[in-house]
Amino acid sequence: MTNISKFLLASVFSITMTASASAQIVVQGGGAARDCYMSTKAGNPGRIGTIKTCRMALTEPLSNKDLAATHVNLGVLLMRKGDYSEAQAHYAQAIEMRPKLAEAYINHAASLIYSSNYQEALNAINMAIELGTDKMPEALYNRAIAHDRLKNYKGAYKDLKQALVLRPDWAPALDLISSYQVASPAKS
Repeated sequence: MTNISKFLLASVFSITMTASASAQIVVQGGGAARDCYMSTKAGNPGRIGTIKTCRMALTEPLSNKDLAATHVNLGVLLMRKGDYSEAQAHYAQAIEMRPKLAEAYINHAASLIYSSNYQEALNAINMAIELGTDKMPEALYNRAIAHDRLKNYKGAYKDLKQALVLRPDWAPALDLISSYQVASPAKS
């Protein structure tokens, strides 16, 4: 499909909530901050003990970079646990500390998607994309979800296609794009 505007896109996944993508951030130091990062990276679902470790890390002497990263990592764990408002507060702290930390915006957008704040999620994702990120497929995926929820199916489809150009075998994007139906517009 070369010209997306010639087609009518319909999403069939709007009814169900699709998981958004998140991006943990590497911590350079050791201690609780590193443990927090490793648990987040390993896919910890937001267990109380791990969250406690991340909270403890925030009290340690950390560089500004590692402190912001720990706020993001704690936010990811809280989001996995379903505590979106507290996750958003940690992402906001990370963004305040490091306004050019694209991954904080990606995760903030994911939590906003879960909270049904789709326009705010678009704003956060657009900032992440503008800043540039190594997590561009995740950013495009999250933006596609926000676009879909706002009934901008062409934008959603375009973002999913671009995410798959960057990561062709990425199952979440493949699953999501398969829920779209592309059809020729009705003739009058």
